[in-house]
Amino acid sequence: MFKVLKRILTIFILFVAISFFVFLLIHAAPSDPASVKMSVGTGRVSKDALALMREEMGLNQPLLVQYGNWFLKFLQGDFGKSLISDIPTKNLMIPAVMNTIQLSVITLMVSLGISIPLSIFFVRCHNRIVKSLFQLILFFNMSLPSFVIGYFLMYVFSVQLKWFPLLAKQGGNGLMLPILTLVIPMSAKFIQQFSVLLEQELQQEYVKVLYYRGIEESKIFQRHLLKNIFPTMVTIILLSFASLMAGVVVVETIFYWPGIGKLLMDSISSRDYPLVQMIVVSISFLYLVLTQISDGIQNRTDTRIKGGELS
Repeated sequence: MFKVLKRILTIFILFVAISFFVFLLIHAAPSDPASVKMSVGTGRVSKDALALMREEMGLNQPLLVQYGNWFLKFLQGDFGKSLISDIPTKNLMIPAVMNTIQLSVITLMVSLGISIPLSIFFVRCHNRIVKSLFQLILFFNMSLPSFVIGYFLMYVFSVQLKWFPLLAKQGGNGLMLPILTLVIPMSAKFIQQFSVLLEQELQQEYVKVLYYRGIEESKIFQRHLLKNIFPTMVTIILLSFASLMAGVVVVETIFYWPGIGKLLMDSISSRDYPLVQMIVVSISFLYLVLTQISDGIQNRTDTRIKGGELS
C-alpha cells in the first residue's frame, strides 16, 4: 500500500512540475491568449479592449496565481475553452485521443506480431552473414525519420501504384500507410531490444541445464526464455506505447489523420494556447502513469528482483 501511495505522490509531484513548466512556456510566447482571442476574425485590437480582456481572463494577475487558478480548475474537471472555436478543450481532445489510440494500438499489435518471432529467429540464427545483414536492416529502419518513411510510402503506394489513398482521415485502407510508417521503426527497435534480452537470458545457467537435458530449443524459448524476460518486455512495451502516443505528430500531420498529434500541430499554428497546454499536459500525464505502471509490474512479476529463482 505504501509503494502505491508513493507512486501516486511521485506522479502528482512530476505532473505539477511539468504542467507548471508548460504554463511558463505558454506565457513566454510572443502573444498572450488575450491578444489571440481578441484578434480572431477582427484583425487589430485597441489597447483598452485588450486590457479589459486580459483582466477578464485573469492574465493581469501574478503568474503563480494564474497557475494556481488553472490547476484548481483542472482538478475540478474544467479544462478551459479553445480560443479559436470557443469549444471546451476536452470536447476537441476526446475524439482526437480516440483516433490516436486506435492508430497506436494497431501499430503496437502489428509491431509485436512481427518483432517477437523475428527476435527469436535472430537469436537462434547461427549464420553470421544472415545475422549481419539482419542487423544492417534493423539499423537502417531505426535510423530513418518517420517523415522520410511516410513520404516514401506515400509516393510509392499512393502516387505510383495507387493502392491506398493519400489521406488517412477516411479510415479503412487509408490507415495502412500511417500504420506501416510507424510499424517499420518500432518493429526494428523491438527486435533489437528483445534480441538483447533473449541473448542475455541464454547465458543463464538454467538454460545450459535445459540444453543438456535434450529439451527442444523451441520449447526452451517458448516456455522459459520468453516467460522470464516477460516483465522487462512489458516495461518496454508500455513505455513504447506512451512514446508512440506522444510521437505520432508527424505521421498524423502527413497523412491528415485527425488524432491528438494533428490537433496539437493545428492548435500551435493557430496559437490556441489553452488547447496546446491541455494536450501537452495530458500526454505528459499519460507518460508518467504508464512509466509508474510498468515499473510496478516489473517489480511485482520479475522473480529476480524479488530474489526468487528462474524456472
